Amino acid sequence: MNKLLTAGWLFSSVFFLAACGQVDDSATKDPGRAADGSDVEIIKSISNEDNEVDLVLTAESVYMQLSAEKLAEIQAEFDDERAEEEDNALASAIKNVVLDNVEKFLQERIEYSLEEIESIYWDDGEIVIEVENENIISFDDVSVDDGNVLETFDEDDALDFIAAFEEIRGDS
Repeated sequence: MNKLLTAGWLFSSVFFLAACGQVDDSATKDPGRAADGSDVEIIKSISNEDNEVDLVLTAESVYMQLSAEKLAEIQAEFDDERAEEEDNALASAIKNVVLDNVEKFLQERIEYSLEEIESIYWDDGEIVIEVENENIISFDDVSVDDGNVLETFDEDDALDFIAAFEEIRGDS
């Protein structure tokens, strides 16, 4: 349990810090919804090679979030953890509060409006996203398996994503 909670807490803290740097609250389970609940047209969405993280281009922004598949996997682990009996009610209550907060933070996403993004390009095996005024945590600060998450996307998918970004920005 300790390893699961520690890993979940560390991972969620990255997304929490990213959300704290945002002007608006863009956390949502539905990648087709904006922070204000309105529908947003998804232009292109790609997942990294392990289907852990999605990079999404909308008509208004680019954002990164945990994939629905990864969230479901984590939810199943948390459900198993909640089902385990604790020695006392206080330990059980603390465990549930921690799990609830980690779940909430894992649903956050790092998001920048199209106007804030200077360029997106492929360079030496990774997607590079240059942002005008980066938040506390940016896309390239997110790691998976001790490596930059932007290095874990398939090159063809990344190039399609970049082409879609350039098209919507009129850079093509």
